[in-house]
Amino acid sequence: MLTVEKPIVTSRLLLRPFVPADVEALHVIRTEPDVLRYLYWPPATLDEVREVVDRRRTMNRLVEENDYLVLAAVCRDTGRLVGEVDLCWTSVAHRHGEFGVILHPRAQGRGLATEAGTALLDLAFGQLGLHRVSARTDSRNAACVAVLRRLGMRQEAHLRECVRFAGQWYDELVLAVLAGEWAARGD
Repeated sequence: MLTVEKPIVTSRLLLRPFVPADVEALHVIRTEPDVLRYLYWPPATLDEVREVVDRRRTMNRLVEENDYLVLAAVCRDTGRLVGEVDLCWTSVAHRHGEFGVILHPRAQGRGLATEAGTALLDLAFGQLGLHRVSARTDSRNAACVAVLRRLGMRQEAHLRECVRFAGQWYDELVLAVLAGEWAARGD
């Protein structure tokens, strides 16, 4: 079991539970075309994002299989919400999890996704004691694949036309890292 009540602090980010004041900033992210092109959901209304934030406010713990930990990614120097990170406990028996990071385009290209991913993987392998963590991404998202590789993940699958959204089929890549590989990465 894992509960995040206080922010996880990295060199440039706070990964913290969502609060009602995050609605407008998250709405900007969830309507940004450069974010949505690799996600399988349409632009969200302000009311829809308000509902998302309400759900996210309770998603600060992993107690049982298929629980999600979803945290707001906030820049430490500005206090601005720049994205969200998530970790799902996909199998208790196999000690497996899956994680993801979504950042506003203005926050991309500066290593923040790698920084947030490192914090989540430290949490997954350290406090939660997982054996394996994977991530999925749209196969066209080269920047995300590069981040996952920087985190020491290797590609395990290319799932052809596995997701249908807005009348089109999309390929996904699955990358993963094992606890022993994470511990031996040498940073």
